[in-house]
Amino acid sequence: MSVLEHNSPNVSTGSLDREGAGDHDQPYRFGFRPRVSHPYPFSTRQYARLLILRGRICDSQDFSDRRAATAA
Repeated sequence: MSVLEHNSPNVSTGSLDREGAGDHDQPYRFGFRPRVSHPYPFSTRQYARLLILRGRICDSQDFSDRRAATAA
């Protein structure tokens, strides 16, 4: 280490945690549910897939409920 490096104050390396990890993450705001207009924290494609999956799960539960009701 040279004399200049030893006497200089801590130089920022571009990372807030000083470990070299990326500090580009955006903070999540709790209390806000994803909507079609703002699907954050999901991309539009991910949000659409989640809605499709939710619909399939609801449909399968309705079907199993109907089948159990007719069998009894």
